[in-house]
Amino acid sequence: MMPPGLHTSHPVRTLAAQFDPGQLASLFKAPVIIVSTPRAGSTLLYEQLAGRTSFWTIGGESHAVFGAFDHLVAENPAMDSGRLIERHADETTGHLLRAGFLYFLKNRIGIRYLDMPLLGKPSQVTFLEKTPRNALNIPFLLKVFPDAKFIYLYRDPLPNIASIIEAWKRGLTNNQFVTFRNLPGWDRPAWCLLLPPGWRELRGKPLSEIATFQWEASNRIIMDDLSTLPRDRQICVDYQNLIENTNHELKRICEFSGVTFDLQEQAGFEALPLSSTTLTPPDPDKWRKYEHELKPLLASIEKVNKRIKAYCQSVDEKR
Repeated sequence: MMPPGLHTSHPVRTLAAQFDPGQLASLFKAPVIIVSTPRAGSTLLYEQLAGRTSFWTIGGESHAVFGAFDHLVAENPAMDSGRLIERHADETTGHLLRAGFLYFLKNRIGIRYLDMPLLGKPSQVTFLEKTPRNALNIPFLLKVFPDAKFIYLYRDPLPNIASIIEAWKRGLTNNQFVTFRNLPGWDRPAWCLLLPPGWRELRGKPLSEIATFQWEASNRIIMDDLSTLPRDRQICVDYQNLIENTNHELKRICEFSGVTFDLQEQAGFEALPLSSTTLTPPDPDKWRKYEHELKPLLASIEKVNKRIKAYCQSVDEKR
C-alpha cells in the first residue's frame, strides 16, 4: 500500500527501493530519541549532542520527514490529536520513514551518509532524533525502531509553562510555533506546538490553561508510554542540571547511548550557548509575569510534577 502523500517519484520512495527493510533497520540500530514537553530545552540538548558527540542526525527536527506522509499529520481525519501509535506504523510506512531519515542523515561535521564513499560508510549509526511531537508518538516510534532508547528531558513546570505561553503569543502574532491552521472546532486562527488528545476541551480557555494542559498531557503520555520499557532503555535529564553541569550530563547521556563525547570540544567551554529557538535571554524569574494566571492551576501542576520526580527517581534507581 502506498502511504498517502508520498508519490511514486518522491526521492524518499526512490531511495527506499534501493534497500530492503532489514538493511535500514540494521543501519538505524538502537537510535536515541529525545522526548519532552514543548519548550523544555530539547533543542538546546539536541544541538549540544549533535555538535559534541558521535551521534548522527538529520541536522534538525524531522518535520520534513513526517510531513511527506499525509496520514502522519494527525491521529485521524477528525484531528482528534497529533498522537501516533502502533497502527500508524505499517510495514511500508516504517520502511519509507527510515529511508526519509537516511535521505538527510549526516555526521557531526555535516557529511551526508549518502555522499560518503562506499568503503567509508559505517554499517550502523547511532541516530539522534528530536522533534516535539515525539512526546506523543512513542508507541509509533517503537514500531518503527523497536530497539530505540529514550532521553526524557524535563524542566521545572512554572518556567516551562510560561515559555509555552510565550510561544503561543508569538505564534498567534507572527506564525512561529504554529502547527495547525483552521483546526476544526478551534476558536483561534491557529494551534501552536503539539496537539494532545482532549485539546477540544480547551476551547475558550485562556492561554495559561492551554499551556498547562500541553505541559501536563505531554508529561503524562511520556511517562505512561516509557513505563512499558526496561529502565536501561531510558534516561531522565533535568534541564536545570543540563545548564548547570553541562559536561557531566552530556557524558552521562553518551554513556547511556553508547557514543563518544569529544573531549577536545570541552576546551575553552565556559557557558552554554542559547538554543536556536530561544525567544528571550534566560532569567529564572521570567515566569513570574504569569504568576497570577498560573496560581489557580498550581495544585494540578504540582501533582504532575511530583509524579515526574518519582518516575525519574525510579528510572535512576533501576538503571
